[in-house]
Amino acid sequence: MVTIAVVQCEIAQYEPEANLRKMAGFVVEASAAHADVIVFPEDAITGPISGERQFVDFAGKYVHYFQRLARQYVIDIVPGSIIEGDSDGWYNTTYYISSDGTVTGKYRKVHLWHPERAYLTSGDAFPVFDTKHGKVGLLICWDLIFPEAFRAMVKQGVELVFCPSYWCFEDAGIGVMHNAQAEVVAVNALCIARAFENGIVLVFANAANGSKSDLNENLIGQSQITVPFKGVLTRLDHAQEAMFLRSVDTAILRDAETVYTIRSDIAE
Repeated sequence: MVTIAVVQCEIAQYEPEANLRKMAGFVVEASAAHADVIVFPEDAITGPISGERQFVDFAGKYVHYFQRLARQYVIDIVPGSIIEGDSDGWYNTTYYISSDGTVTGKYRKVHLWHPERAYLTSGDAFPVFDTKHGKVGLLICWDLIFPEAFRAMVKQGVELVFCPSYWCFEDAGIGVMHNAQAEVVAVNALCIARAFENGIVLVFANAANGSKSDLNENLIGQSQITVPFKGVLTRLDHAQEAMFLRSVDTAILRDAETVYTIRSDIAE
């Protein structure tokens, strides 16, 4: 059994200090409620940086910040995503930080959203790593649309997948002429399908609507946890700021494999 806190928070554009204070508050609240893991949205610290170099972390200061929080409040943290840079490029990166402050896993976004491609470099792997709650994988936002990303992790025995996101209604482009709710339909369908077709627990944490400078973006919310058989365990059917806690019995994954034999079929 693992208790997961999913944060759907407003992100103040280009105000990292304010966002970090807010995130710390959620960590304190989740820890007090005895959550085992807390997960934040994509770009939770800065908002989308749109090529602004001054908001790229070249020193690892943000991951160190969350390592300290994890140790202090004894909770595993997926700190949304951080735009980090090195000599090879800038990467949209997320981490799994264990409650002792150890960086247990790191993932660089492979499938960049169209505007990101002008200034970010893609990752090239879908790592899976051991935690006290099971084998964990990390994805970021648009990765959700690609089934092969999940299959790559299933081949490594993944059980829980955390997907921080910054998903907007406008992402549908001209598709909104066909259905203004297109992205809500897509995300909700994908979250259920990915859980069933891979025999996993999927945790999707999207950002909330709020004051986001002049970006003119409307986030869909829909943060949720899905599993095989049951589908949605908890979903925020709105785009306002909120946090929910949900306890998940990962034994359901063994039953899913007994019925669907997905892992054994992939291994053949």
